[in-house]
Amino acid sequence: MFLAFDIEAYTIWFWLAAFVFTIILEAITQDFVSVWFAAGSFATLCICYFAPWWVEVIVFLVISVVSLIATRPLVKKLMRSQIRKTNSDEFIGQRVKLLKDTSKFESGEVKINSIIYTAVLPDDSDEEIKADSIVEIVSIKGNKVIIRKVESE
Repeated sequence: MFLAFDIEAYTIWFWLAAFVFTIILEAITQDFVSVWFAAGSFATLCICYFAPWWVEVIVFLVISVVSLIATRPLVKKLMRSQIRKTNSDEFIGQRVKLLKDTSKFESGEVKINSIIYTAVLPDDSDEEIKADSIVEIVSIKGNKVIIRKVESE
C-alpha cells in the first residue's frame, strides 16, 4: 500500500518551525547568528500558500543571503566591543616615586592611588634603584608591578 505524501501541505509548518527555531537561537546567543535566516524563513512563511516548495527554498536562500550580505558589515561595526582598560592596566606608563630600595634580589614598594604595591625590576635588569627615585610602571605580573627607572629629563 502506497501513501502519498503531499509536501505542499506541510511547508507552512516547516517554515514556522524554522522561524521559531532561528528566533530562539538568536535569543540565546550573544552574537547575531541566525537573524538573517529568521528573515528568510519569515518571508518564505508569508509566500508558502502561493508558491511551490522549490520556489520557497529559493526565496529562503535569496532573502537570507541578501540580508546577510547587506547588514552583516553594519552589525559588526555596531557590535564591535571597545577594549577597555581595567584598573590595573591604567597603571602602566604611570610615573611614581619608589618608597623602598629595589634590586634584582629585593623587591621595593610604590604607592599608586593611596595603595602600596610591591615593585620589582624586570627579569633581565641588574640595576639597583634607590628609594625616592622616580620610576615608570612597565607592566603588571600577578600582584606585583614591574618598574624601570626614569632617567632625568
